[in-house]
Parts: sequence; structure tokens; C-alpha cells
Amino acid sequence: MSFLRRKELRRETRNLLSEYSDSSTIHGVKYLGGPRRRLPERLWWLLAIAASFYACGALIINIYRKWTTDPVIVSFSQTPTPLWKIPFPSVTICPLNKVRQSVFNFTDVLTRLQDEPRTNLTDEDVEQLRALSLICYSYNLVHLRNVSGFWSNATEEYCYQLMAQVVSSEEALFDMFTWKGSSNKTYLSSIVTEEGLCFVFNMMTNARIFRDDVLYFQKPNANMASLRGIDWTPEKGFPPNASLDSFPFRFVNGGTGNSLEIALTTNPTDYDFLCEGPFQGYNVLINTPVEVPSINGGYIRVPSNQETLIMLKPHLIQTSDKLRSYEPSGRQCYYEAERYLRFFRVYTQLNCEMECVTNYTLTKCGCIAFHLPRLPGIEICGPAKIQCYRDAVEDLNNVAVDGVKGLEADEETPNCNCLPSCTYLTYDSEISYGDVSFKGHYRSNTYFASGTKENVSYAYIALFFKEDQFISLRRGELFGKTDFVANCGGLLGLFMGVSLLSIVEIVYFCTIRLLYRLKENREIMPDHVHCT
Repeated sequence: MSFLRRKELRRETRNLLSEYSDSSTIHGVKYLGGPRRRLPERLWWLLAIAASFYACGALIINIYRKWTTDPVIVSFSQTPTPLWKIPFPSVTICPLNKVRQSVFNFTDVLTRLQDEPRTNLTDEDVEQLRALSLICYSYNLVHLRNVSGFWSNATEEYCYQLMAQVVSSEEALFDMFTWKGSSNKTYLSSIVTEEGLCFVFNMMTNARIFRDDVLYFQKPNANMASLRGIDWTPEKGFPPNASLDSFPFRFVNGGTGNSLEIALTTNPTDYDFLCEGPFQGYNVLINTPVEVPSINGGYIRVPSNQETLIMLKPHLIQTSDKLRSYEPSGRQCYYEAERYLRFFRVYTQLNCEMECVTNYTLTKCGCIAFHLPRLPGIEICGPAKIQCYRDAVEDLNNVAVDGVKGLEADEETPNCNCLPSCTYLTYDSEISYGDVSFKGHYRSNTYFASGTKENVSYAYIALFFKEDQFISLRRGELFGKTDFVANCGGLLGLFMGVSLLSIVEIVYFCTIRLLYRLKENREIMPDHVHCT
């Protein structure tokens, strides 16, 4: 560029700046130009404009950070949600009497094996003890390290068959099971948890919960196949045309008149305290029908010879579809189709955590705990790997609370990143207890006299929704794109007096206006040079 061209560009730029300062709609800019402005005046307004620009920019950056990192607000729904829109929870009953002494005397076999290894014990006794040690307290097993063959992994079929034999059958355990006024135990299924064999009601079948090639012990009653099951998930809900009698089951109204009533019986002489410890009664787990129950997820302790009333209060959080465009880390949840699980068809936080434990246990220990889902060909961890499994769970817990003093996990431990589901359904509960005497009732009632069980402890459980409706929560946008632009516009207007047309004005003076002035100057330049 020649000297004349550069000089021309500088001159026209100064002229444009002077013209812009005189005509600009931005507050304070007109005081920077003008032929009668003194230098102190211009410096004053330059500092004022710079301070306003800095404050405006800092506040806009704060809004942008809030928009990107915390875009979600949780608010109460404007209308209550009726009960028929959600299913009754999956209810799992786990008896604390895991091993009946009348079937297998865990205490006797363990004591004899500790005192005189393999003396007067058959191979079957040792194999049964090894399998049942997976569900019994293992603090006594350290004395059995030298027993040949005891520490090998458990075989798949034998492990589950033995657990089913030593626990009371559903016919013997459930003295009463009433759902919607009908006494029908065929709604129950057998599953396994950390506590051994349990019985579950209103849980979806394996085909609905797991992927096709996944193995998990669930033994549904033969009559469960006749139920009209639907593909319910927390996010999709019930189809509009679904019958109220479809599976998973649901109630239309709350209150004690619409409850699941259960009476459980146990023979106290069958308790094996060396296996169970000093605790008696039952553990009750409450989950959504598409989740696998886990003791680690929390439970309700139901004591023997007492009445336990469990009043359920649904807790539902739904998420606006407008948040799908945000990253899961920003909205702090996953939509069902957004996070793929290898074992489970439906994403929930509990299912994700169970899959993470399964994968890490297989990597760390080379086997899978008996109560976890697995793929064909994977071994079940025997007594020798119990501690390894517990260490794996502890490692994952330490990763979840990374940074807490004294908790350190292996660098190879994965971060599960199991955020809650965007449609999150749980069941809170209020519990009340009361004394009950089934024996006295049976003795005084001649109708029941023939069925009196003198040496049996009873436990009565009633589960029902506390109210007919409940208030759900909803995740929505705290700052959408419109809100972000509106906030930025308000700050620009407050500090600078800037509007959208002000920005257009700046672009106009920097491009179109400058180019046309340069063009006009070139057209008259030859005449000017000729005259000189």
C-alpha cells in the first residue's frame, strides 16, 4: 500500500470516528469527539465508558457461566399427579432366616470343620457349607483356610438350588398374601440379593429388565406368564389404552383400603444364629418395577411378632424435553435412551451402579458375585473372593467421594458416573409398628383353630399409598437461549445504552460507510492531483 493510500485511509478513519461519535446512540461516545472537547473531558468519558464496558462484560460472563453450568431449575408441578399414572412399587421380602437348621445345620457343620477338618464330614457337607458361606456371615471362615477345596469358586446351578432349599418356601413363609382383596401367591417370584433367596412382587420379568444374553436368577411363578404385561418404563409411563389390571400393577386410590397385605411366618427353632447373627425378622426392599433390588440401596426392617404399616409417598421428578440439547453434566441426569447399559434395557441410577460393580468386580477378581447379572461363561465368586468383591465395592465408593481425607481408590478404579434418570421415580415411606398376636387370635377363633401354629412367629405387613394424589417435581430451563439474550440485552442497555441496532450501526460505519467514503475519495483524487 502506497504512502498516499495509507494517509488517505487514516484520514477517512478519523473522519468516520468523528462522524460516528457525533451520531452514535451509545451513551457517552459522542463526548469523545467534537472539535470543542478538551483532553480532560475526553479522558473522563473514556474512563467512564471503559468502566461501564468492563462491568457489563463481567456480568455477561457470569450469566454465561450460569447458563452453561447450572441451566436447570427444579420446581413443583402446577397440578397434582394421580396414583394411576405410576405403578405400585416392586416389593421384595428377604427373610433374615437364610438357612433353616432343620434342612442344613450351618453351625454344626462349620464347628466340626473348624475343630477337625474333614473328620466325619462328607464332600457334600463341605460343598454346601462353601456355597452357603456366600450368604452367611463370613467372620468365622478365616479358620478354614487350610481346608482343601473349600476356597474354590461356587458352581452356578448348585449355588442357587441350595439357597432355594434352605430358605422357607413361599407357601410356608407367606401365611397371607392379599392384593386388591384377592389372596393369590402366584404373583410372587423368587430372586437372589446379597441376602440370598428373596421373594418379590410386581417386578418386571428378566425379558423386560435385561438384555437377551444376560443371566440373572429369577424364578417367576408359572401363572405370571398369563399376566398382561406392558413395556412400562419411568420415562414412557403407561400407554393411554393400558388397562388398570395390566402389569406392572397399580392402584387408583390410596389409603388402608387399597393395600398389599402380607403375613409372614417363621419357626424360631429353625434360626441358625451363626449364619444370620443376632437379628430376626425380614428385610423389605422397595423399588420401581424395572430395577433389580439391592440391600445396599436401602431396606425396611420388619421385626417378628409385630405389625408394620408402610405408608408410601411417591417421589417423581420429570424433565422438560427442552433440556435434551444440554449436556448430561449440565442438567445432572440421563434420559433413558441416552446412556447405554450392557446388561439392562432401561437406564436407572440403581441399575447403572449395579452394572458398574459387576464390570469392576470381573476385572478385579475374575468372577462375579452370585447376586449380580452376568454373561454366559462367567464364574461365580466363591468364599476365597468374598473379600475381593467387598474391596471392589469399597473402591467404587471411594471414587464417588474422591477428595475426602483418608479415602483413596486405585487409579484403575472406574468412575461410574451414574447420574439419576431424568424421569426419576422413588417411593418414600413412613413406618409405624404395633404389637400383634396371631396366636391369640387363632386360639379364640374356632374357625382358625385347625390352623393354629403354636411354635411360629408372625409378622404382619401392610403397604399402601398415603394419599390419592401427590405433587411431583419438574426440571426445567433456568436460562434458555431467549433468557440469555434478554439478560445480555438488559445489561448492555443498562451500562452502555446499546441495542441490536447499535451493533448494526458499528458494523455499518466499519464496513459500508468506510468503503463508500474511500471510493468517493478515489473518484475526486485524480482531479485534485491534476490541479496541483
